[in-house]
Amino acid sequence: MTPPDWPGRLAFLLGKWVDEERLGEPGTATASGETWRSELDGRLLVRNGWCEFPATATRPAFRHEDLLIVFADDEGKAHGIFWDNEGHTISYRDIRVAPEGDGVRLSSDPSTPGPRQQLEYRFEGPGRLTAVFSLQLPGKTTFSPYLRWRSARTDPSAR
Repeated sequence: MTPPDWPGRLAFLLGKWVDEERLGEPGTATASGETWRSELDGRLLVRNGWCEFPATATRPAFRHEDLLIVFADDEGKAHGIFWDNEGHTISYRDIRVAPEGDGVRLSSDPSTPGPRQQLEYRFEGPGRLTAVFSLQLPGKTTFSPYLRWRSARTDPSAR
């Protein structure tokens, strides 16, 4: 089986990224970043992400870590699975690459109970990208941003 052509359309994500800014519901991260790499001869895209949040009046400081694997099923349709150290698992069943090849949107399976999730990346030029993680709460028809970040590629050789 030949690797599907969609991983090549997501090559703008490959590399090590450090966030210049990450803010949203948990607060503003003091440090954060992610690494995207290709695995298994281009059949998988793997993202390892992390962010550190300072203590607040209502919670201690904490470090969030996550893993996202994007893959194609037997019919070539892209899917993703996300896990984090807080116990969340997200099954992304709708992955759409922007026609211009400068962005991607991953949307969770609508049949999963609870809020739906959406993760969107947009390439903003050489070595720059923005991302938004949004939630669609039960009973709502639209997604609302939960986290936003802006990143700079720090190691293109990690591609």
